[in-house]
Amino acid sequence: MKKKLISVLLSTALVASMTGCGQSGQGTSTTQTTNTEGAGSVQTEQTTQETEQSEGTEDESLYATDAVLKLWGSQDDQNYLQEAIGMFKEDHPEAAGWTIETAVISSADAKDEVLKDPAAAADVFEFASDQLASLVDAGTLYRITTDRATVEADNIENAVAAACIGADLYGYPSTSNSYFMYYDKSMYTEDEVKSLDTMLEKDLGNATNFAMDLDNGWYMASFFFGAGCTLFGPDGQDPTECSFNNEGGVLAGNYILGLTQNPKVGNYDDTLLLSGFADRTLGATITGTWNATAIAESLGEDFGVTTFPTVTYSDGSVVQPSPIVNFNIYGVNAQTQYPLEAMLLANYLTSEKIQELRFTERNSTPVNKNLVGNKDLLAASPAVATLAAQTELASTVQSSIPQIANFWSPMEAFGQDCIAGAVSESNMQDVLDVLVQSILATIG
Repeated sequence: MKKKLISVLLSTALVASMTGCGQSGQGTSTTQTTNTEGAGSVQTEQTTQETEQSEGTEDESLYATDAVLKLWGSQDDQNYLQEAIGMFKEDHPEAAGWTIETAVISSADAKDEVLKDPAAAADVFEFASDQLASLVDAGTLYRITTDRATVEADNIENAVAAACIGADLYGYPSTSNSYFMYYDKSMYTEDEVKSLDTMLEKDLGNATNFAMDLDNGWYMASFFFGAGCTLFGPDGQDPTECSFNNEGGVLAGNYILGLTQNPKVGNYDDTLLLSGFADRTLGATITGTWNATAIAESLGEDFGVTTFPTVTYSDGSVVQPSPIVNFNIYGVNAQTQYPLEAMLLANYLTSEKIQELRFTERNSTPVNKNLVGNKDLLAASPAVATLAAQTELASTVQSSIPQIANFWSPMEAFGQDCIAGAVSESNMQDVLDVLVQSILATIG
């Protein structure tokens, strides 16, 4: 009976779940876990669905022949998704009779749209990894039970971790989003950009040596993570823990303070850094792939990209900052009538073949190990290649627990106080103690 086969497959998946998710430390990546009581009834229903769908004789297919699936994607992804669906049906004859409808809902908006009416939401949808805990808490994500071992083996470790709650996998990682360094090759050599301190020692005349958004916690956190600090515990799950005020945090805070007081450093948002490169008055900056085209157009042959440079803290330690990274993940609606079919489609949409298609057509950063290591392929987009390298070198997955909402404003205030001169090395410990108290304050 196929029912017996499915039982074996699900048992294997559950055993595999104990070895995949939740093993990465926050120094390189974090796993988000949270209270899953709200999802308990959904998991019971999921097991029932799997059992019911597996009933039949040994000659029957595991999949429905007339499945109807709804797929969400951004407006910009619609053409590539249509091509991917065509490839899916070619590679999976069992899906030849399926109806796969697409609708425009971006990954950024997915959580809000799903939570409005889960029953009316897409069977398969892409969402940002920082939405994971909320979606699981609401019981709207189907726990992945097929091809789990392949997902874990094929994709980089922290991308898989970003799709996990505890030992359970709730989605298929597809792309990454973080930041790294762009620089003007006429101002810096490839060797000089390995160290931010070396860059700041250089005299660039009227040009600003380096700039970044110094009152934005998304960027500033990289210095704390590089020093070994953790946000919400080693695995990003504990809303009562933040070590930004430990010894390493003080070193990181003092380094940030030094940057804000250095006349060779600018506090630039996207508008200012693009303007700086356009008029050639900026040597280097930290930003993401969304600015790659504009910066490349401004710098021409002098366009340079590299991973976040090392920094030297006041105790002499050389630190590799660890940028926050988010991932896009394909999830399956817990209320889908076709869970096996939806998982088959979601898995295919994040396969090496389709990640390569998406890179080629949408310039998206892959998380598949083979593609990340394919220098010839990624050479077509230096910014994407650098982001892929940065994600593997040093990155910290953004926590998705609700407490993260308390992180951004206190970090912004800390950066602004450093810029205003209200913070000094002598009061840094006290300032960071208050910062941590604010981050860990009870929500609501």
